[in-house]
Amino acid sequence: MPKPLHGEVRFHLLKGKNYMHWQVKVMQGSKNKVDVFYYNPYEYQLEMRGCKLRNRPNKAKQVFDSGKHDVSGWIRCEELMLRKDFYPILPVENLEKLYYNPLRDPYWRRESDSNEFIWDETEYDTLITDGKQVYILEERDGLCID
Repeated sequence: MPKPLHGEVRFHLLKGKNYMHWQVKVMQGSKNKVDVFYYNPYEYQLEMRGCKLRNRPNKAKQVFDSGKHDVSGWIRCEELMLRKDFYPILPVENLEKLYYNPLRDPYWRRESDSNEFIWDETEYDTLITDGKQVYILEERDGLCID
């Protein structure tokens, strides 16, 4: 029986036509890429459900030490919905922001904790984007995802 599909979402920083767009990889299992899509962050809002903040700490530390971008973190999600016209953009005022930039800090961080905690591998019911930022719409209800 084939493994279910899931998405891997990250901000794409490789030069080219998709530079500074959201990259969404549709995956089956951890290694089988099914498809890749790119979305302009100023045209689309991504609503991600069943999320987990992923990080490769050794790779992120290399990025932090060298100052050279490389893929080290992403959001794994069970479902993804694009918001643009039919599904209106959700407001992000009063939502907590998540941060990931291994050039400045090799871990996922939350706006409210002043970098006291590492949030790698934490899970959320729903995350949304606004421009280049990611916000927590709904905290995790206790269920686990792989």
